[in-house]
Parts: sequence; structure tokens; C-alpha cells
Amino acid sequence: MDIETQILNRLSSVVGLPLAIARDAGNMKNFQFGKIRPDPSGKGTIGDFALHLSCPWRLVTNNRVLTGSADYYEPAVESEDVNLDDQRSGNLQRRRLREIFTDYDSKTRSLVNETDAPIVTAVHSDQFGGLDLDLTGGFRLQVFPTGSRGEDWRFFSPGNEEDHFVIEGGHLDSSPSQP
Repeated sequence: MDIETQILNRLSSVVGLPLAIARDAGNMKNFQFGKIRPDPSGKGTIGDFALHLSCPWRLVTNNRVLTGSADYYEPAVESEDVNLDDQRSGNLQRRRLREIFTDYDSKTRSLVNETDAPIVTAVHSDQFGGLDLDLTGGFRLQVFPTGSRGEDWRFFSPGNEEDHFVIEGGHLDSSPSQP
């Protein structure tokens, strides 16, 4: 089975689910989908599915880039400095994501969406491990690996013991596991 089909098969489980959480682990973006619930570990909250992005990504709408991975290093306001300690709006990425996330959870340092929107309506992929998620409201999350090695992104169900679906260097990792 080719990589495009494998991506479509694995990520089809998010179709119909809302984009519920956005949080950071350093400059890695963690998007979660589905119903927000307590993490079984007792530490924070999780969604039904998680997408960890270590490669370039962008969120587009209405023929413009709303935000993307490079905005992590841009100040929210041009005359100010980036403040990575300010989880709400310390950089341009966080400030722009607040346009679609309705709330901020200070306990988990996450942007959260308590509404049912935006919802994933379709998944698209390419032969290089790229991924597009169409969302209601005219949004599209685009993920595009740009390197030949190293982890690009991973998809998994938090709290589940199943192997993670991992794209490395634009290819499906043949020995995926939990981090």
C-alpha cells in the first residue's frame, strides 16, 4: 500500500471530529481532535486523537495564511519581543490560533476549543508524507515534510497502547512506537 493511502486510512478517523486542543512542546505543535477529557495519567487533558508536528505546517483560510510553524518565532505585535513564556499570545502563532480556539486552559497551558467547530471534513495526502485536513469555516491545516530524515509528524490516540503512525524524512517509519 502506498504512503498516500496509508495516511488517508489512518487519519480518516478524525473526519467529523472538532479541532479541540493546540499546545506546544518546545517548537513542536500538538493539535488534538475530538472530545476533551482528563488524561488517564492524571496530568492534564487529551483529545481522542493527537497530531504532533515537527515539520513545517500552516493553517490557511480565505486565501490567506492565518498562521504557521514559522510564526512561533515572530512577535505577536511587531514592536514587541517574542515571549515564549506567554502561552496565550507570546508569539504570532499563538495570537493567531486564538482566532479559532475559544478558550485558554492555564492548567495545561493549552488553547482549547469547547465548541464543535471547526470540524475536520476531509483528509488529503501526498507521496512525500504531506497532509491536508479540511476544516469547517473555510480552514485547512497543511503539513509538509521538508527534510530527508528526522521525524516530521506523528498521529496517535492518547492513552491508547497502539503504535503511533510516524512519518520520518517524508516516509512512513517502519518501526513506529510510542515516544
